[in-house]
Amino acid sequence: LTYIIGEMIGELNVGHTYVGGGDYPKAERVQQGLLGAKIERDPSSRYYRIKKILKGENWDKSARSPLTEIGVDAREGDYIIAIDGKPTNEMIDMYEALVNTVGKQVTLKLNSEAKEAGSRSTTVVPVGGEHTLYYYNWVHENIEKVSKATDGKVGYLHIPDMGTGGLVEFVKY
Repeated sequence: LTYIIGEMIGELNVGHTYVGGGDYPKAERVQQGLLGAKIERDPSSRYYRIKKILKGENWDKSARSPLTEIGVDAREGDYIIAIDGKPTNEMIDMYEALVNTVGKQVTLKLNSEAKEAGSRSTTVVPVGGEHTLYYYNWVHENIEKVSKATDGKVGYLHIPDMGTGGLVEFVKY
């Protein structure tokens, strides 16, 4: 019944109308581990390469960037040679090795070159989402852009909303 009522409300094409409660099956969610980085596949070696490591605020659990945490030895431009001992150049998609790894330690084998010889191992704890990291990086890129364009004479302040979170950001900056 809840589903049917929800579909009917959806046909009204109006905002701020909701339906909740009732008995409905909850699908089991699969946790996908993410590294907090833009990663691309190198076509020649088939290894994955860290294109950009997203900055975060690692003291805040919701804005934690795994590859920037203390003790993690990862750099932009590094190739991910293996994940938990499985070579990434043999994988169809490296994210298959990160399924159900959110909050769990994962060993990455990294190298500045697309080869196993000379690689190093580092332990990382993947996160379940990168939205906060992309948002944080977008704000800081805007701060830098405005500062550079005005020789530091104009400031940039992003207030995401007028709720508690937005007011905290205002006070912080």
